[in-house]
Amino acid sequence: MSEWRATTLDQLVKLQRGHDLPTEQRRSGNVPVVGAAGPSGLHDTAITKAPGVVIGRAGASMGHATYCNVDFWPLNTSLYVTDFLGNDPRFVYYLLGGIDFSGYNSGAAQPMLNRNYIKQIPINLPSRREQEAISSALGALDDKISINEVISVRALNLGTEEFRLLSSSAQEDSTVGDLVELRYGKALPSVQRTPGDIPVFGSGGTGGHHAEALVKGPGVIVGRKGTVGAVYWSDTDFFPIDTTFYVSPKGDRTSLEYMYFALKSLGLEHMNSDSAVPGLNRERAHSLRLRIPTENAMQGFTAKARDLFELRRGRAAENVTLAALRGALLPQLMSGRLRVKDAEKVVEDHV
Repeated sequence: MSEWRATTLDQLVKLQRGHDLPTEQRRSGNVPVVGAAGPSGLHDTAITKAPGVVIGRAGASMGHATYCNVDFWPLNTSLYVTDFLGNDPRFVYYLLGGIDFSGYNSGAAQPMLNRNYIKQIPINLPSRREQEAISSALGALDDKISINEVISVRALNLGTEEFRLLSSSAQEDSTVGDLVELRYGKALPSVQRTPGDIPVFGSGGTGGHHAEALVKGPGVIVGRKGTVGAVYWSDTDFFPIDTTFYVSPKGDRTSLEYMYFALKSLGLEHMNSDSAVPGLNRERAHSLRLRIPTENAMQGFTAKARDLFELRRGRAAENVTLAALRGALLPQLMSGRLRVKDAEKVVEDHV
């Protein structure tokens, strides 16, 4: 800790408020638009060079830090770094992400972070060399997490392409309702949930856990109210709440794996049948037609899909471990209590 010096936030970075960019004014492109909670869409123009760091300025994500390794557009719900003052950008990201900004809320109706109020926040700052060593150790974990996320996305994309090729060559067709039943989930308010490991699925995806399952996994869940037509896969037993359907096969003409990709291909998200509260009409969904491959082709696809889901599950489990390790190392490294060399040895064992 001897190389660290006590200073204030205004000696770490210069911050500026982000820039307004309504959704209707965004143009098709690959530039990330970054708001208080992180990336929130794309645009064709960047106004800030990478690397960059963004902090949530307004709302529930006030103080949330985002690291940007490509040029980006910071929204006005955020503050972004315009000058790192000679400090390592990724170290700055880790340091800002560890600060509790809740005591610096200047908003009345909603949480609000004023850059002028936080300039004198006390911090401890090591040398640039030490900063780079710390950010390298923690960055190796973050990079591995990102790689795993990319692999998971590519696994699903591969499954989608395999499904497209198989279904386009299939000769037989059938309705969704002839193959499976979309069964209603069951209400489970948060106050009635018991702590456990069972994922609870709503129309927006997993939304907590419970001690008991409603359906034995693996399984397919479809958004019924709210996020209409969204399709999710659960590797384990699960509890679908009443804003969802879950898929129950009829006979053995299809598999859950095939139906996952099939339902995603049907455009269910465009089948809102309720103008007041978005909803998916079950009878209409049951009436949709699907191409069905031969029994052997179905078995072959199902085996490949299971391997892809297993790959995805393995990467997700590894990311849980990596995130927990990062969470344990970060405060120790950022306070100087843990030597970087010792942290590097731990990181090497995991990446």
